[in-house]
Amino acid sequence: MMFSNEFSLFSIALAYILGWIQLVHGQTITGIVSTDDQSKLLQDISDAPSFSSGSGDADITVDPTAVYQQMVGFGGSMTDSAALAMHNLKKANADKYNEYLKTAFTSAGGAINYLRVPIGASDFSSSAYSLDDISGDTSFNNFNISNAPSYLYSTLADIYAVNPNLKIHILPWSPPAWMKEGNTMNGGSLKSGMVDSYPTYLLKAVQGYKAKNLPVVAVSIQNEPQNSNPTYPSCTIDASTQATLAKSLRSLLDQNSLTDVKLIGYEHNWDSTSSYTIPMVEDAPNAFEGVAFHCYGGQVSETQAFSAQFPNIPMYQTECAGTPGSDWWTDVQWYADNLWSDQDTSTGMMWIFASADNGQAPFPGSNSCGDGCRGITTVTSSSVTYNQEFYSMAHYTRAFISEDGTTVGKRIGAKASNSNLNVVAYVVGDRYSLVVLNSGGSSKQTISFQGKQATHTFATGLTTLWWTGSNTSTKRMIKKRAAHHRRTTAH
Repeated sequence: MMFSNEFSLFSIALAYILGWIQLVHGQTITGIVSTDDQSKLLQDISDAPSFSSGSGDADITVDPTAVYQQMVGFGGSMTDSAALAMHNLKKANADKYNEYLKTAFTSAGGAINYLRVPIGASDFSSSAYSLDDISGDTSFNNFNISNAPSYLYSTLADIYAVNPNLKIHILPWSPPAWMKEGNTMNGGSLKSGMVDSYPTYLLKAVQGYKAKNLPVVAVSIQNEPQNSNPTYPSCTIDASTQATLAKSLRSLLDQNSLTDVKLIGYEHNWDSTSSYTIPMVEDAPNAFEGVAFHCYGGQVSETQAFSAQFPNIPMYQTECAGTPGSDWWTDVQWYADNLWSDQDTSTGMMWIFASADNGQAPFPGSNSCGDGCRGITTVTSSSVTYNQEFYSMAHYTRAFISEDGTTVGKRIGAKASNSNLNVVAYVVGDRYSLVVLNSGGSSKQTISFQGKQATHTFATGLTTLWWTGSNTSTKRMIKKRAAHHRRTTAH
């Protein structure tokens, strides 16, 4: 019996040692590829390389000692119209709908984990409404989270059931009409006399989502606070006023045991980074846990001014719309260069998640989106099409989210000597990943990682590679498991 116990302990110790050797010295690489001609879309690579001893210069270097931002998630906006398109598919073909949810929201498909949802009507609603349309109700006794269409919440609940790691970020396109100059949700600005009351409206929205058991993790003060459009719900709020609202809302969230809900500021274009976001955060340095940007004005490089001044406040990319009829591969390259691979951005998001058409704004009389804003997916009652926004996003989301979807990783260092390659790397536990956008034709590249090298031929397109490497967190886990085994066998 003594020999049996000793042999058992020896076997376990040997397994740990062999496992550790495999972690450090024998990393087999797996991955997926989507090619520029769409002949392969999130397809498993067939020629899996391995890391082995190697020396000399490498084409791509992954540096796990250079750790950058904590990732949060990628996704899009679940507007009323998006939820309706998905609801109609569910009614017509429940099996196709369930397959669609699994493809989009699980790690075997798109691994999408972050949804942005309007509080009340947006330009992608069929009518104007808020969650309290009773004029003068500054105590919000008539607040009703169910003023929004029921299919919005049922669709979110369906997604949450498929992906229990889903994150929901809510924000208004407009305050209730009675709280605004002009008494309309379309354009205009918040009345100065409503600044004290409005944060309670936003608090109640967060509480409403929580009451519906929907995982709201963030709230923003206002979508596009520099946009006053008289044809659909919108509202201007200047930087100073947004800071005032944020301080009050942060206090209300904390007082109501909602300290885990992040308050995100700005939600507008890159080109006002210095003129809006910086003074806004300076006015309320303890209120904001992130600032969000859209892609419709300026260049992504302009956000560097914010990260340089506030390196500890995450930056979110929360909106960018696809254009119907645009070139698939041109779009994929632009998204990768400007949205998915920014070194300081914790989220990457497109505009509407789903559309039954080319993204025509359904709000009556709206001039939003011009000829249309293509959804991440196109969904009718009989079909689902996954657009370039989906495929390009998935290469990055699957890279920084663990295989079981429970853990979101961090961006780490990566560089390429070839200017045709855009490379990004992540670490999730002891799993490392590399995403390569290759715009220069199929080419063989040497990858360097922790003193070892591997060679892979990258097709023109997007490639994501994964492998297991040595990580101090893995070492601690092995020691912890070994100690636990010693304790249990001692009894």
